[in-house]
Amino acid sequence: MKKFTIPFLIIIIVLLCNQCAKENKMIVTTNSETAITLYDKAGTAWDDYNFSQFEKLALEALKEDPDFFMANYQLTMYYHYFKNEDKFKEYGETAVNCKAKLSKGELLLKDAVSKLLEDSNADLTDIGKQLIVMYPSDVDAYSLLSWYQYTNKDAEGNLGTLKSMLEITDKPAPVYNVLGYTYMTLENNEEAKIAFDKYIEYEPNLPNPYDSKGDYFMKIEDYSNAYKMYMKANEIDSLWSFNKAMKAKAIADSLENMQ
Repeated sequence: MKKFTIPFLIIIIVLLCNQCAKENKMIVTTNSETAITLYDKAGTAWDDYNFSQFEKLALEALKEDPDFFMANYQLTMYYHYFKNEDKFKEYGETAVNCKAKLSKGELLLKDAVSKLLEDSNADLTDIGKQLIVMYPSDVDAYSLLSWYQYTNKDAEGNLGTLKSMLEITDKPAPVYNVLGYTYMTLENNEEAKIAFDKYIEYEPNLPNPYDSKGDYFMKIEDYSNAYKMYMKANEIDSLWSFNKAMKAKAIADSLENMQ
C-alpha cells in the first residue's frame, strides 16, 4: 500500500560539487562525507519502503552533521506525513534555522518548510515548479513537485509529473508505484494495473510491489487475487500485508458463501 514513494525519493548527494551544478543537478550541502554516505543509504531505504531504516539512517546522518539541511528537511516531511506533530515542528524549526550555506534549491525548500510550519496544509506546488525551472533535468526536482502535488491531491498534475520523471530517471520502480496509485485515483484501473505490473517487474524481490498490486485488486473487488498478492508480500517479509491478506480472504470467503 505504501503510496508515497515519490516525495522522499533519493536526492543527488554531493559535497558542494561544482560538477553537479554544471549538470543542472540540485546540490545537497553538508560538511561531512560520513553524513552523505548515511543519507544516501537512507534514500535507498526510503525507495525500498523501509521507513524505519530510513528514519534511523537519517537521524544518524544528523548526528554526524546536525546542520545537514536536507536530512532535517526529509525528516520534517516524513513526520509531517505521518502526523507526528512534535517531531515535525522540531525538525522543521531546525531546518528553517539552519545556519549552513545552502544551495539555491535548498533555499527554496527552506521556504517550503517555513510555509508548512505556518500552515500544515500549505500548497507547495509553486515551489516544486520553481525547482523544475531551476533544475529541468534533475529527477529529484520532479520528485519534490510530485510529492507536493500528491499532498495537495492534484492527481492530474501529478500524472504529468510522474510521466516526465519516467523519461529521465534511472530508477523507475518507485515512480511506477506512485503512478499506479495516481491512475487508481483517476479511476483508470487498466493503466494502474500496467503500472503496478511494471513495478513488480523492476522489483520482484521486494514486498511492496505485491502489496501495491493487492491494493489494486481490492480496488477492482477481486478479493481472491488481492489475498494472493498480499500473501506474496508477506512471504517475502513477514512484517508485511498479513492483516490485509486476512481482510481480503474474509471478503472473498463471504462472497463465495453467498453464491
